[in-house]
Amino acid sequence: MAIPALQIKDVSKDFGRIIALRGINLSVDPGEFVSILGRNGAGKTTLLNIISGVSQPSEGSVELFGSDPSDRQNKAKLAVISHEMFLYDNLTAMENLEYYSRIYNVPDSAVRVEQVLRDIELTHRRFDLVSTYSRGMTQRLTIARALLHEPALLLLDEPFTGLDQHAIGMLINLLRKQREKGRTILLTTHDLHTAKELSDRFIILEKHRIVKDGMMADTDPDKIRNEFFSASTAGVEV
Repeated sequence: MAIPALQIKDVSKDFGRIIALRGINLSVDPGEFVSILGRNGAGKTTLLNIISGVSQPSEGSVELFGSDPSDRQNKAKLAVISHEMFLYDNLTAMENLEYYSRIYNVPDSAVRVEQVLRDIELTHRRFDLVSTYSRGMTQRLTIARALLHEPALLLLDEPFTGLDQHAIGMLINLLRKQREKGRTILLTTHDLHTAKELSDRFIILEKHRIVKDGMMADTDPDKIRNEFFSASTAGVEV
């Protein structure tokens, strides 16, 4: 039996008196694409932060590929696309990617940098400072930064934010290619049709707990939406 790419056991997270997560249990197989759905405040970002090691659970445990998330080898297998860009405004796109390629010891880094710039259609702006980029262009460069070292596990927290329709289509194609390469992907999104198009599986977080865990092939976006909004909304921001 293959070791799960991700194993979460009885994870809870509190920030003082504020409950963020309660009793989360989740196992994700290598190569599986899972969409995480939930209202604002349901705990989606907190869950990704715990998986990536940015935050520690108050209770419970997390394993990546059978070991601790803080393990150095695991860190090299992981990439995160979040609201934090982790880019340097005073460097060009090329310089940012070259910097990260050194951090991750990317083989044939010059070739790889050019490749990811082509993938996100920013080759023509590669020598421009990131400070001159639009919000959407910066998000595209963030995606390139995350994919640069070809991670085994990719965590995406609302990655379509700030992208125009062309860039959204480009990202969907990139994620489809990553899925075909066998990457394990967790995506938080409010776009149910995109989740249906890309994902093998979905989970719904409601009031800090997993209230639904199902296979995409067995449902449709309208059904997911009905289940998503059928849970109690008391005290939860929509």
